Amino acid sequence: MVRQSKALPSVAAAEYVQAVSQHVSSVCVITTEWDGERFGLTATAVSSVTAEPPRILVCVNKNGITHEKILAAGRFCVNVLTEEQDMVAMVFAGMGGQEVDRFATGRWTRLATGAPALEGAAAAFDCVLGEVVDQSSHSVLFGDVVATRCTTGQDTLLYGARRFRQLRKVFQAQGGGENDYLF
Repeated sequence: MVRQSKALPSVAAAEYVQAVSQHVSSVCVITTEWDGERFGLTATAVSSVTAEPPRILVCVNKNGITHEKILAAGRFCVNVLTEEQDMVAMVFAGMGGQEVDRFATGRWTRLATGAPALEGAAAAFDCVLGEVVDQSSHSVLFGDVVATRCTTGQDTLLYGARRFRQLRKVFQAQGGGENDYLF
């Protein structure tokens, strides 16, 4: 059920963008292959939906070419980047220019669907497109996860306050064993 409140207007777009920029998210590269060509973009609007069945969502701007190619292919891979893969994030965000072969940065392979999967990524979620929900300038793409790959021991690249970030690791031992914790 969608509930609309007529008494409260929405905040201005600029105000929303300023506030949401403070939200820290993992950095992902969303990839697909269609008609023998590979396409991809950098995204931070990615979230797990359910474990049973395994489903993930990603929000993709409708104006980008990768959006239409994911819809045509019916498959995509969510590549969660490590701290060392910030150049991959920048290239797929278009910071290398329009004529740059984005897939020349990083080493790429395939999982079950054939969508490009980044080697050494913290995690890769290979998906069949399950559902598309229209949301103004973006589509929410729900992917049914058919394969995963995980690289343990790597910290995830983050994005917040309009820049890439790294985890600040703080460890304090409290007597050893079960009582050790990270904060």
